[in-house]
Amino acid sequence: MLKKAVIVLGVFAGVLMLVLTWITARYVDKEEIMRVERERARLQVVRDSLYSVVAIKDSMQKILQKDIDLLQTQAQTLREQVELLEEARQRMQLSVRNIRKKEDLQARLRETFPEMAYSQWGVTEVFDDTGVGIEYLLVPLWFSETFIIDHQDALNYRRQVDKLKQLDSLNVVVDALQDSLLALEVAKSQAYKAGFDDAFAKYDTLSQRYIELLKKPPQIKFGLPQWSAVAAGAAAGVAAGILIAR
Repeated sequence: MLKKAVIVLGVFAGVLMLVLTWITARYVDKEEIMRVERERARLQVVRDSLYSVVAIKDSMQKILQKDIDLLQTQAQTLREQVELLEEARQRMQLSVRNIRKKEDLQARLRETFPEMAYSQWGVTEVFDDTGVGIEYLLVPLWFSETFIIDHQDALNYRRQVDKLKQLDSLNVVVDALQDSLLALEVAKSQAYKAGFDDAFAKYDTLSQRYIELLKKPPQIKFGLPQWSAVAAGAAAGVAAGILIAR
């Protein structure tokens, strides 16, 4: 009788262990499913945040690009105006060189230096030893400082123009480099976004398959055939115990 009880108890304990193992496995599967789903949700939030940041940066880059295009257009317009001014200066210089009449030259002098109109100045002819006469401009001595200052200013302005042209050339190079950097930044952002999208898509597919595998394990099934086999084994064990007891 004792042997029968031991056998029955052993079979019952075995069945109970199987049941507890199945329940524990299902509990662990649910915890894993919840963990994976939380991880997916967290990555979705990160992805949505990344999309928002990328959208803001794209919008700012478009605004900056418009400003850059506008400034570059204005800079090009100023360069063209400088070229026109230089062409005008050369034409005016040539027009002075082409003056042939004394009266026209005096008129141009008055136009260029209006302050001379109220000064005692004039033109005189001086003959050299050979009798050749050369006309000279007669102006007050201290009026000559005007010519000196204008000449110094002209030299200084030419140097400034040369430096400004060099600066403008450097700015053109800097603008080109900044455009290249902006293009690289855009390309880099797009590459990061594309890489993240690809990684997230792959992760999403794998996690979904993993969750499905956890919900429906391919080989861990505790259906009727398995339980009937356990019951049959338990019955066989009980029967064996009874025979041994007899």
